[in-house]
Amino acid sequence: HCSLKVCIAFGIQKSWFPATAKKFDKIQNQVLLSYEKNEKWHRLDEASSTKFVKGSKGTLDDNSIHFEVTDFPSEDKEVRVVHGCNGSDRGIDDHFPPIPPPLSASRLPKVVSDIEGLKIWHYQDTTFKRPIAELRLKIVCSGANKSPFYRACADLFVSLCRDAVTETSYLADVCELGSSIGASDVGFTVRVHGFDHKLLDLTGEILRLLFSFSASNSDLPPTIKKGRFEACLEVLLRRYGNAGMHASSFATDIRLMCIRPNMWSAHAKAKSLEGVTSATFKAVISDLLSNVFVEALYCGNVDLTDARDADKLIQKILQDSKCGVLPHCKQPEQLVIDVPLADVNKTVVVPTRDPKDPNTAVEVYFQINRDNLEQRVLIDLLSQIIYEPLFDQLRTKEQFGYSVSVGARWSFGVMGMSFKVVTSSKSAHEVSERLDRFLLEFREDLSSMKQETFLEHVVGLAKNKLHMFNSLEEECSSRWSEISEGRYIWEAYRDEAEYLSSVGKDQLVKAYDEWFPSKCDPKKPQVRKCFMVHVIGNGEIPASSGRPVFEAEVADEKIAEEITGFHAFAGRKTWGKIY
Repeated sequence: HCSLKVCIAFGIQKSWFPATAKKFDKIQNQVLLSYEKNEKWHRLDEASSTKFVKGSKGTLDDNSIHFEVTDFPSEDKEVRVVHGCNGSDRGIDDHFPPIPPPLSASRLPKVVSDIEGLKIWHYQDTTFKRPIAELRLKIVCSGANKSPFYRACADLFVSLCRDAVTETSYLADVCELGSSIGASDVGFTVRVHGFDHKLLDLTGEILRLLFSFSASNSDLPPTIKKGRFEACLEVLLRRYGNAGMHASSFATDIRLMCIRPNMWSAHAKAKSLEGVTSATFKAVISDLLSNVFVEALYCGNVDLTDARDADKLIQKILQDSKCGVLPHCKQPEQLVIDVPLADVNKTVVVPTRDPKDPNTAVEVYFQINRDNLEQRVLIDLLSQIIYEPLFDQLRTKEQFGYSVSVGARWSFGVMGMSFKVVTSSKSAHEVSERLDRFLLEFREDLSSMKQETFLEHVVGLAKNKLHMFNSLEEECSSRWSEISEGRYIWEAYRDEAEYLSSVGKDQLVKAYDEWFPSKCDPKKPQVRKCFMVHVIGNGEIPASSGRPVFEAEVADEKIAEEITGFHAFAGRKTWGKIY
């Protein structure tokens, strides 16, 4: 698994290309090289040894191709081009995908500007080779999520800005330039993408609009046309009113609000906007933009000079708007509630927001630990192994619900797993009990699973993690998620695939026993870091059994009380800042 550079002739010219040696066929004396977009077998000339060290050279295909070894997995020993990877003692050697060497620093984001209030990352695309680029920005504000009113004003601000750039966005779209603006718990996000030639021009238009709200006067900027504030406010309130109308999505919202102490409900935000005026709204946004920190990623068909041009553009807009610098110590923290380890797990029971919804949704969330490589891999592997048996048993065979799923959950550095069932024929209590029985039954299936079956899951997951990016957008999104979360592990999927090659079934069973002790097994300790969300519909018995009865006017307040009750149950203890 060494990295090479390969000299290939095109007509009368020869060019060097990067490649990775993935497999070696001793019988045919051939090596499989992986290029940017394809793989190809080459015959190793007899004069070239299969034992490589950094800097060694050789030829392929009767001296028609020259190569030089540029890198290899381990710095302290020689590398032989071999088939497979470690793990041959478990019978995985012939099937486990080869792990490519780490990407060189030139192909990963690197900082090109790091000054007070601004940090810009950049990398130049060498894979897709299209005249397009991506610019992502995160504008961090100190009070973006300090109250429902501030968060609602941020949402309204985004709606107004989208409305104001409609005409510009249409003209840019004709030229295949796109943009988006969003609000987050820490501030605002901006994405500009498309042909790189005029991308910074569009970026400048959007940023100048955003920061025009930082002026301390009470008037909206002239770019906001008359009547648009009221229109955008009406649309936003309608959106808040329609939030959580489906039992399944509402269960997920409740779970997130339970583990996120500063996540505000749509009802709380809508209520905070009652009687809001353009002047009070403008005062809030001016306050938010008074001190900011901007972090950006610029990638694609752009070199270091282009990245510095983007740096100059953003710096000038920040200076012209007279925004102050938000120091790192005052940037908002993304906190997650530490679910208590208890023998009696909390159940949050709420009715569906739509009184005519007959469906009941049950979500069982197991919180595991703060982010780390070993448990992250085991969670992904367990999710993959459990998914099909869970769906087959509860959905196909028993018809327990029309939607049955399980998946890994990663919340600002805290890992977990959740099981969800949506049904119109079973009660929430029956679903919870059935999930507990499934966890007990599946424990036996997991421990007795054949080694070949287990390895199939391991290899399948490793292949998924090593799947190549299909577009610049997909690659940029992966890099940007690391920046926006503050983790900065650029090749996390590669690290996870590498760790997978050493995972054994006993290790997975041990983790299963630790994380999912079943309430149906009296022989084992029954303490779990777990809680359940029951969103109960208003259909026929038994699906509607246990539905809380509230007056429509106070239903949202009662739901908020349930969430606050969970925070009290957890002692409002959080994991603290992780990234």
